Amino acid sequence: MAEDRFAAADAAHFHWTTADPGFAPVEEALLGPRLGALAFPCLEIGCGEGTNLVRLARRGQPFGIDRSLARARFAARAVPGAHLAAADAHALPFRDGVFASVLIRDLLHHLVEPRRAAVEAVRVLAPGGTLLVLEPNGRNPFVALQARFVPAERGLRRFTPSSVMAALEGLPLAERVLEMAQGFPLRRLLLHYRFGWPSVGRTRAAARVLERLERLGERLLPPARWSYTVVRSRRR
Repeated sequence: MAEDRFAAADAAHFHWTTADPGFAPVEEALLGPRLGALAFPCLEIGCGEGTNLVRLARRGQPFGIDRSLARARFAARAVPGAHLAAADAHALPFRDGVFASVLIRDLLHHLVEPRRAAVEAVRVLAPGGTLLVLEPNGRNPFVALQARFVPAERGLRRFTPSSVMAALEGLPLAERVLEMAQGFPLRRLLLHYRFGWPSVGRTRAAARVLERLERLGERLLPPARWSYTVVRSRRR
């Protein structure tokens, strides 16, 4: 894992994904309906600054763990309704079967052993509990471009929907449903808070144009090359 990149909390990233008027709706479209279906108690593994916990906290008191103490502390301040701890995804500090749902987002592709994290996620799930995994797809042209220019994301080019399914293979899971999301993530690149122009998306007219371009792009790309792999499964 790229330790230096992910050790410090990134307040600008938190604001961009949760409050920026141009980009926060993109996150809401991806996460809203999916996170809204998760039961509590709910755990997010690799919660970072708490951008997903913000949305989970609208419905309950989620738990979040992150290997970075700085990020866990930031999330505790940013999402006061959540329970936070600094912990390793490979060795979760929880008993077996204590969570009704577990969320993993944008984490597995950073790990040397994603399978170990998947095993731990399933271990802490109660029977009948839901595991929701969202990971970038390295076959998407925008994701591949990000992987080329961001050193911490270089492993993305080799991470595909098959990589996610391989991490879950053989675990006591039923109903592993795979779907692809956000086929043409133009706003993720163009409005990026570090190397893009986020102000471009902050007017209604520009936001509508960008959304239409994304919809057009989705028609041109086969689903296998869409930007997000989403896998929903149930603990047997």
